[in-house]
Amino acid sequence: MDELLSVLRKRGIVCASDVPGSALTTFGSGGQVGAVIYPRSAEEIRFVRRICADLVVENRVMGGGSNLLLPDEGYHGALLRFSAFSDLKREGNELIAGAGVKLPALSRRAAAEGLSGLEFACGIPGETGGAICSNAGAFKQMISDTLVEVTLLTKQGELRILKAQEIEFCYHRANLPLGAAVLSARFRLTHSKRGKIEETMRFMTERRRATQPCERSAGSVFRRAGETPAAVYIERTGLKGERLGGAELSAVHCNFIVNKGGATTSDYFALAERVREKVRSLCGVSLEYEVERCSRSES
Repeated sequence: MDELLSVLRKRGIVCASDVPGSALTTFGSGGQVGAVIYPRSAEEIRFVRRICADLVVENRVMGGGSNLLLPDEGYHGALLRFSAFSDLKREGNELIAGAGVKLPALSRRAAAEGLSGLEFACGIPGETGGAICSNAGAFKQMISDTLVEVTLLTKQGELRILKAQEIEFCYHRANLPLGAAVLSARFRLTHSKRGKIEETMRFMTERRRATQPCERSAGSVFRRAGETPAAVYIERTGLKGERLGGAELSAVHCNFIVNKGGATTSDYFALAERVREKVRSLCGVSLEYEVERCSRSES
């Protein structure tokens, strides 16, 4: 890892070593990460990937860390963060956002421009790139609803533009080319009055505050089971408010596990598995995880 960091620093690429996992995710758990790298261009991403391959260093792209849990024993590879890809501009009734643009900022910019269609994103704590990969959504809307095209850097290092209709989207999933990294996305919106857009955003924000926990979390734990929200099944288990270590199944919304202080990733998944097993036993339904777990085998 020292050799990787030395090569990157000589090249002028921003990077950090031994970063606490708790500082990288919204849940706030995980051990030390060997390297966190902040490339500022497609060329820097290509260089990072090439050097990681040469030095046999595992690496993966991470978004804003709002849907990811890092292992307690640490991650000894490299995480690439695209926060430097923060350009956000308007072209007619379209917005072009870099992968590192946070969704609330994207939503606010659309509102300021009098463009409607991204109001639902005002309370989602992720970044644009990660939102495309997971087809993030809320209030029965998805990021794919207004998407026009995505600019990708393929695993082979080629820049490629994919039209939205070329991507297979489903509930909180996007079928992107394996190993491709989202660099930017273009959204087509509709003109509306700024006041009306902001009123909708206020309603959505208040609704979130009333129905979702305020403590640190990784968002929804489980995916819908068909058309049925996972919370419908979890409610039947009677486990709402259940605690294991520093992790608690939220009493506000039972498809959230919150960090009550010092929670580990192991706490999270042990509690989640307890919930899954109870749902399977009572309802005959096997819930699928929505949250991602970063491990060596996934990198």
